[in-house]
Order: sequence, then C-alpha cells, then structure tokens
Amino acid sequence: MRSTKYNAAGTARSCNTITKLDITTKYGLSARDLRTIDVPSNGFPHILVRESTLMIHMFDLRLLIQADQVLLFQLEETPNHSPDTISRVFRRDLAGKLRGDQGLGVSVKLPYELRVLEAVLAAVTSTLEAEFVLAKKEVKRTLSMVDKEEGEVHSQLRTLLELVRTLAGIEKRARQVRSAVQELLNTDEDMADMYLSDKRAGRPHEPQDHQDVEYLLEAYYKASDSVVQESASLMGAIQQSEETMQSVLDVRRNQIMVLEAKIEILMLGLSVATLVAGWYGMNVINYFEDSPVAFGVLVSFCLVGIAMIGRYGFRRLRRIQRMHM
Repeated sequence: MRSTKYNAAGTARSCNTITKLDITTKYGLSARDLRTIDVPSNGFPHILVRESTLMIHMFDLRLLIQADQVLLFQLEETPNHSPDTISRVFRRDLAGKLRGDQGLGVSVKLPYELRVLEAVLAAVTSTLEAEFVLAKKEVKRTLSMVDKEEGEVHSQLRTLLELVRTLAGIEKRARQVRSAVQELLNTDEDMADMYLSDKRAGRPHEPQDHQDVEYLLEAYYKASDSVVQESASLMGAIQQSEETMQSVLDVRRNQIMVLEAKIEILMLGLSVATLVAGWYGMNVINYFEDSPVAFGVLVSFCLVGIAMIGRYGFRRLRRIQRMHM
C-alpha cells in the first residue's frame, strides 16, 4: 500500500510503499485491524485505539496516528472510486491545524495525537456540512422554480428525487460518523488510552481521566448529529412539497378529464345532428325539398336534440363529480 508519513509539524516526510506485515510489526496492530484499510469502497467509519497507535478509517481517509507522526494511506484509483474529498481537506489543513492557525479551530494545548484526531474529525464534519449546504441551496432553488414555473413540475419532481437521494447519502454518512464517535464516548478505557504522548512519557491516564478527549469527541458528536437532524428535516420538507405538487397534479389531471368528458358529450350531441343530416341528404324521396320551412324545422330539431343530450350529459357528469368529492 502506498502511504505518506507526516512528522510532528504536519509536513510530509516520506512517501513509500508499505505492506500489512510491516504495519503490524511497526505499529502494534493485528492483521484483523487492517482488513478494511485497503478496501476501495468507503466502508464503515471506525476509530481503533491500540497500545501506541490510533487507527482511523473515515470513508476515503485512512491513517495511523502515533505520539509524534502520522501515516496516511493513499488508496489506489479505480473507475468506481469517488474523489478523495475528505482526505484532500485533511492533507490541506493538517499543518495549519497542528500549528494552531487562527480560524482552523484546533487547540495547540492538546497533545499531538489529539490535534491530529481533531483535524480528522474537522475534515469529515466540514465536508459533510459543505455537502449539506450545497444540497440545501439546490433544494431551495428547485422549490422556488416550482412556484414560478408551474409547467415544469414534472422535471422539478425528478430533480427533487435526486436531491433526496443526495441528502439520504449525507445523512447516512453523518450517522456513521456519529456512531463511531459515540462508540468511543461510551468506553472510558479507550478515551484514556488515546493519550499516546503521556503514555510514552510514562504517565498513563486512569480510565476516568479523559476530560480533553471527551470534550473533543462531544463537540464533533454534536456537529455530526446536527447534520443528521438537519438532513432529516430537509428531506421531510421535500416530501411535504412533493405531496403538495402531486396533489396539484392530481387536480390538474381531474380538470383535464372533466374537460375531455364535456367535449365528448358535445361531440355526442353533434353526432346525432350529423346523423339526421345524413339521412336527410340521402337520395330518398321525402318531399322535404319542396317545403319552404323544412330546412328551419330540421335545424331547430337538431339544435334541440344537441341541447337535450348536452344537458343530460352535463347533469350526469356533475352527479359523478359530487359522488367522488
């Protein structure tokens, strides 16, 4: 596996290829811990705490943290592999976060391994929040277009369906991050063992001595939970809008069906008139040709027939509409 090693200042020190056997030997991990480290898919996020190493798997970001260095794995590119967004954000901000640059939100008072852990969680949550904000803007734009352009409801419904899928993916990943953080919060021993620098210096922490780690994890638990809740709320709003649009479409379809029924009733009346006209125009001796009032009588008779058929049809149509309502 290709990997990049970062020193205590957060700068890349070396890039090389390392085997799983070398990792288990140098970093004190078991072969079971490395089963998913080279899987191209995002997998399920988790944080493993070992004697001298923190192993973190957050979607495309996979790394090993020790008291004074970080080993970042680089996944092999595959046609179906998504861009390494989180890993790219982490690499871009790592050095600044370790220095404690303003605006990056990492405290220099924390030991090295906890600053790296916070940089990881910050990269993950900021990426999810950015994706959510973009999806939210697209949802608002689509809903505003629905209000302005009623004729484009069908295309906007398809767009909303794609946005729901996007939000569902964001919510799923945020839930996974929240679960990974919660698993650590539920284990005092793991949180105490995460102080690798103090452990190396001969000052291991007691199980109840993990205040800094707990505060750090709680902050990002709330951040990921916020993404989960807001995504679920936005999907609920989209669903309500879809139901409203479906109701509007149903009303329009009903109006079209009523219009078609009215046209068919009128066509039925006209067909009766054309039938009479057809009979009258046949080459049959009927003596109507010699009558000066025959044409007027025939036209009046046809118009009365059309009116009677139309009235009867419209009454039946109104009765059917009332029954459905």
